[in-house]
Amino acid sequence: MDKDWIGQIVVSKKGRDKGKFYVVVSILDRFHVLLMDGKKFDYKRQKRKNKKHLCIITKAEDEILQGILRQDEACLQNIIRRLALEAKEV
Repeated sequence: MDKDWIGQIVVSKKGRDKGKFYVVVSILDRFHVLLMDGKKFDYKRQKRKNKKHLCIITKAEDEILQGILRQDEACLQNIIRRLALEAKEV
């Protein structure tokens, strides 16, 4: 069930980054995940966040999911574009 978190587009409900959109990159433990936004947080630096402070919006496209799994730098632009699109819709 935890594997379902990878590739989800989420929004932060708590903290300084409240309202900011991220993509879940990996699962640390039962309670925490690593997030990426393509700008400040990328493959080299990821944000650690408690799952209960996140709200799942939707699942990212397969192209983005495959880019995350391969750690493809070209995928970062797709992530930035997708998160910007989600922010406009909400």
